[in-house]
Amino acid sequence: MPVTTVSRKILATLFLLLAMNASSASPAPQLPERLVIANSASWMPYSFLDHEGQPRGILIDLWRLFAEKNNIDVDFKLVDWADSIELVRTGEADLHGGLIETEARRETLHFFPTAIFRVRTLVFIDESLAFRDLTQLTYLPIGVVAASTEEDFLRKNFSHLALKTYPNSQLMVESALSGAIQVFVADYPTGYYHLISMHGLDRFDTGPTLFTRPIFAATKQGDTALLASIDAGTKKLSPREIQRVHSRWFIPREPLPAWVVPTAAAAVVLVVLTAIGSHFLSMRRTIKIKTAVLKASVEQLEAANEQLDRLARTDPLTGLSNRLAFFELAPREIERARRYDRPLSVAIMDLDHFKSINDRYGHDAGDTALRHVSEIVTAQLRPSDLFARIGGEEFAILLPETESREAVSMLERILTVIKRTRIQYEDQQIALSFSAGVAEYRDDATLDELIRHADEALYSSKVQGRSSVSLSLTDNTAST
Repeated sequence: MPVTTVSRKILATLFLLLAMNASSASPAPQLPERLVIANSASWMPYSFLDHEGQPRGILIDLWRLFAEKNNIDVDFKLVDWADSIELVRTGEADLHGGLIETEARRETLHFFPTAIFRVRTLVFIDESLAFRDLTQLTYLPIGVVAASTEEDFLRKNFSHLALKTYPNSQLMVESALSGAIQVFVADYPTGYYHLISMHGLDRFDTGPTLFTRPIFAATKQGDTALLASIDAGTKKLSPREIQRVHSRWFIPREPLPAWVVPTAAAAVVLVVLTAIGSHFLSMRRTIKIKTAVLKASVEQLEAANEQLDRLARTDPLTGLSNRLAFFELAPREIERARRYDRPLSVAIMDLDHFKSINDRYGHDAGDTALRHVSEIVTAQLRPSDLFARIGGEEFAILLPETESREAVSMLERILTVIKRTRIQYEDQQIALSFSAGVAEYRDDATLDELIRHADEALYSSKVQGRSSVSLSLTDNTAST
């Protein structure tokens, strides 16, 4: 399996969201001394086994960070998708590191309430095919990973298709590049990662997006004690540490693949051998052709990496900047405010009763609500403001040249507009509102400190009954 939309996405994590939750008054549950975590062995870049058989990926590093902060040991069992779920069901693994929640999986697994991130699932089609509509592919086998959400989705919605299942995505892409199949379904960017690593990026185009769904960690059904202890343990992870993990993995800037240098060397040798006894101009012409071919291959790879890098900084659902982009751009504005002694405010806003919308109307209604709020807020902001989705239903706004009182007034105006609108979902009219907290840059505060102050104000809004905007206590004190 894999990003859908990495990042047409990828990106807020379970660890950051749980770390921001209000602390419990009861004693923290005790974590076991060792956690065994199951996941896929070929879900690049989230969890996979490298060429030496070692676990790697963004989920691997996040859980290792969790283990380090909580002074426990962690082991990984990376296997095929179906086997990874079975390991948790039978108790051979304590936890599944991340997968999509489905009705069938809920029968044996207990899913965490907050998503780690969302993935977009795409159709990859051989460039030789002239059409891109799944409904037309009645005579071609479609590659899909066995026991995956993709297989379940296709069997329910495209029952006419002939599916060819594979134990994992690596074997599926290898089969596609061998010509056994011309169409396969994979998460983004897993499909891209495998195609790039196998030098087949130019062989397949991307077709339509099938779906975009969140990823959750999960325990064995009924193991609520372990879930509670992990929830408590995530509060020891800082946003900065988590961001470093994302930056290291979420669309890495890879060096040129290993095949480029040998190919270039072989091309040079071939040119030299064939040029012996030939005219100098003929040799020069041959070298030019070989260089152009090699240059085109390198440019193609660079273009693909640039596209992945751009998508990695965009929230696939709303089109806004994501957490990665916010934490890259916000410090620059903070430094400008410090250097020129200019005002700057940060707001954190959270949709009210978002879980109730998902539970009552379904996740598609929740997605519609997120897009609706994003469009309204964007229309009310200035071009210089930075608006980002940093969590499931959580947004951040960076407001240069804006004092905190002005920011509160602006957000209250936006809240009024949103409360006056309704979203139409099927035959239902759904009302929306949000709670927000605002903090102003003062005394060389860091981005983490500003977000913490804004979060405290957000919590105050929720305590007061939601659907309101609160000012950070430090700003209220400064005003008086």
